[in-house]
Amino acid sequence: MRPTVRPPAVAGLFYEGEPGALRREVVGFLASAPAPRLPASRWRGLLMPHAGYEYSGPIAGAGAGAVEWPDAAVLLGPNHTGLGDAVAVSGASAWRTPLGDVPVSSELVDLLLSEVPEATVDERAHAREHSIEVELPFLQVLRPGIEVACVCLGERNLELCRSVGRGLAAAVERYEASGRRVALVVSSDMNHYLPRPENRRKDLRAIDALLAGDPAELFDRVLLRERISMCGVLPATALLEALRALGGARPRLLSHGDSGDASGDTDRVVGYASVLWTEPTEEQ
Repeated sequence: MRPTVRPPAVAGLFYEGEPGALRREVVGFLASAPAPRLPASRWRGLLMPHAGYEYSGPIAGAGAGAVEWPDAAVLLGPNHTGLGDAVAVSGASAWRTPLGDVPVSSELVDLLLSEVPEATVDERAHAREHSIEVELPFLQVLRPGIEVACVCLGERNLELCRSVGRGLAAAVERYEASGRRVALVVSSDMNHYLPRPENRRKDLRAIDALLAGDPAELFDRVLLRERISMCGVLPATALLEALRALGGARPRLLSHGDSGDASGDTDRVVGYASVLWTEPTEEQ
């Protein structure tokens, strides 16, 4: 891993660029989360949106603030730019936001490179990509000092996503063998740019597949059969495969809405959701 810091690409655009204003913004969004927070040992995965905070911040806060965070997290995001390799792991030593630097776990990076055959260290995919970056201020406020590993997925290939998921699960098991805990986070918005009724229908079809937990069904429904423009379907497919390999999980929809809630424009909206996966024994 190179001793470099990945600078923020969308500070001042997707979220506040001044530290005090950003912290206040995040704290305000976290107020919508249910209480009490679920202990880190009792949940495994979380899907969060990644639009500008004005639009998706309340739903992201409802997800991130619903749980206590462990010492480490793997963040999986889509590749909006088309740059870089299909399974791009950031080799930076830290990711910077206006709130400071988020350290990258060199151990988790090495485990991912060892267990995911298709993974490469590639900064091109991450340099201008916003999907992972916008989640970090929530983690910084909730769990100062958390270590991360950041993975960008960019190839529409079901078997590749499933291979990534299986490798991710193996990396998690090796990391947790010493009694530690790692969270799995997927960054994704839902359907894009339809009138609210049709957009919501497509959102709910994708959410239904997420809750059902079948990676192949999610991939096929979203990308092939129903053409749902859920940008993070690739990392979400990998997550569902990883959860299966780790023994399963119970899904829970925490929050769902769209950009019209903030803008007032319901003719062309983007959908957002927060979905939590708890341990299989966790009561709903």
